[in-house]
Amino acid sequence: MTVQERILELIESRGWSKYKLAKEIGVYPTTVYDWFNERHITPSGDSIDGICTVFGITRAQFYSKVDENKLSEDQIVVLELFSKIPIDKRKIVLDLMHGLCE
Repeated sequence: MTVQERILELIESRGWSKYKLAKEIGVYPTTVYDWFNERHITPSGDSIDGICTVFGITRAQFYSKVDENKLSEDQIVVLELFSKIPIDKRKIVLDLMHGLCE
């Protein structure tokens, strides 16, 4: 299951539209539509956090249904490396990654 398929699964479970999801997590509807159209943009970490919050799930629960075979090699490496970072230093890495995305 891809990230986009997981998101669709969650919104369909509530009978929501992509527009409703956008409003609930506080992003522009075009942001959500870009995840699913030909641009196929991957949602940011903040967007995933928002999705998890509105659905009352953790990131682990969100990603538990994502097929790791659909992740790129780089994404797998990032996840593996992140899991090796001491918990008290993970915020530093996340802040850096957020800064790089801006």
